[in-house]
Amino acid sequence: KYEVAVATDGKKAIERAKRRKPDLILLDYEMPEMNGRQVLEKLQEEEALKDIPVVFLTSMDSKEIVMSLLALKPAGYLLKPVDSRLLLDKIREVIGK
Repeated sequence: KYEVAVATDGKKAIERAKRRKPDLILLDYEMPEMNGRQVLEKLQEEEALKDIPVVFLTSMDSKEIVMSLLALKPAGYLLKPVDSRLLLDKIREVIGK
């Protein structure tokens, strides 16, 4: 139902977002090159990318990290493993499709 692109690290995620302007980014916290917080901060600094909604999909449940991520106002935060119905519901909620 959705077209999906995958990036293997934070830097590639930003590069792909610049080229493709996705409707939504599902972002893990733990990644090579840059962590999810750093990626979201970079996205928010770029005028062309700052309005792309980001949903964290991660196993990171440290209260301090979760609170710091939520302070950046992502569109959502889901803990792995996530039920596929819950994930699809969040995607539909965020992009309205």
